[in-house]
Amino acid sequence: MASLTSILPKIAPTLGLTPGALYERQRNLVRMRLLPTPKGRGRGSGAEATPENVALLLIAVLASDNQSDVEGVQRLAFASYIDKRRNRCSLTGKQNFRDAMAHLLSHDDAASHAYIEVSRLEPCAVIFFPTAFVRGIRDLEKISHFGHSVEWSHSRFRVTSHLPNPALQDMRRALTTEI
Repeated sequence: MASLTSILPKIAPTLGLTPGALYERQRNLVRMRLLPTPKGRGRGSGAEATPENVALLLIAVLASDNQSDVEGVQRLAFASYIDKRRNRCSLTGKQNFRDAMAHLLSHDDAASHAYIEVSRLEPCAVIFFPTAFVRGIRDLEKISHFGHSVEWSHSRFRVTSHLPNPALQDMRRALTTEI
């Protein structure tokens, strides 16, 4: 399997960052102990390009522009699925945001239309799954909430980052060509 470092040049343009900036995020994730510590030097010594590791890198980018925001990245990555009736996302089957993101990166059916919105003020995220048109009327989107239960539509001030579907598809393609 390819290393996470080796796919950075493929995903950097989609995120509007340089491979060097993504590499610094990767190094911070290693310092946070969210990614494995490199053993030695050279190929194969660091984190592999798995859906879980790419999801962590994406979460680090979505969570904050501040690369040293260790707590915010950790809290967002492991934010639990929110639903009073279930303990896991009905659309991905996952219990936390990192695992749901990894699912989107590794399953074409789930990622085919999904897009993501992350609050930078609270450790919370929403995955939107647009549904098909039914009888000529567009059905409401299916939504999965992770983190604090915040009613975003009533907030007076919001700072969010978005991962639109085409960017999510680019990430998935970069991953699948390397696996």
